[in-house]
This record gives sequence, structure tokens and C-alpha cells, in this order.
Amino acid sequence: MAQDDVFKKLVAHCKEYGYVFPSSEIYDGLSAVYDYGQYGVELKNNIKKYWWDSMVLLNDNIVGLDSAIFMHPTIWKASGHVDAFNDPLIDNKDSKKRYRADVLIEEHLAKIEEKISKEVEKSPGTFRSIF
Repeated sequence: MAQDDVFKKLVAHCKEYGYVFPSSEIYDGLSAVYDYGQYGVELKNNIKKYWWDSMVLLNDNIVGLDSAIFMHPTIWKASGHVDAFNDPLIDNKDSKKRYRADVLIEEHLAKIEEKISKEVEKSPGTFRSIF
């Protein structure tokens, strides 16, 4: 069974039993965005409590912290989020669109790997047995 089929069955099961619902469903929803249903909230809270207990309460050298993501810019700089994390963008002057360089590279590599797979499939059996 393909992994996509398993994922679709899992999502359908979770929707049917009230773990998740498509976000903004009454307004045609948002693709790939879900809200927690009654059981989903309980499951999430149980997992969060288990993680908190095992990581924070059972260790003397760890202190728990729940902080906002809105922080002073100096904190983001000190943590490396400002200088170290960037997405190089490439402008296409013909289409006037902007693309992330890493996404373009990954797409190109996927095409090359697909070509290699097709060549391996066409090759004689002895060559295929090496891979």
C-alpha cells in the first residue's frame, strides 16, 4: 500500500472520529490545515503533559519555560535566527515570480533521480542487480 493511501486513510479516520476537522470547513476550508476536534484536543493535551512530565519534572537540571514567540529582536539575533536562517531567493524576470533557491535545487535533483530510475528500469537484469 502506498504511503499516500495510508495517510489518506488515517486522515479520514481522524476526521470521522472527531480528532481533526478541516480548518474553516464551513467556508470551503484551507487545504492541509486542520483544527483539533474534541478527541484531538484531549490527545494533544495528553501528549504535551507526558512530554512535560518526562522532560521537565523528572529532570533536576531542566527548567520548563512557556514563552511568547513575540520577543525582542536582540533575542532572535542572539539565538542565530536572524543571521543564520535565510532563504536565498531567485527572481524570474520573464514570469516576474520569485523562487526559493533550495526548492529549485531539490526539484531539479528529483528530476535527475527520476531519470536515473527510468534508466535503471530499462537496463538489463545484471545491471539492476547491482543496485
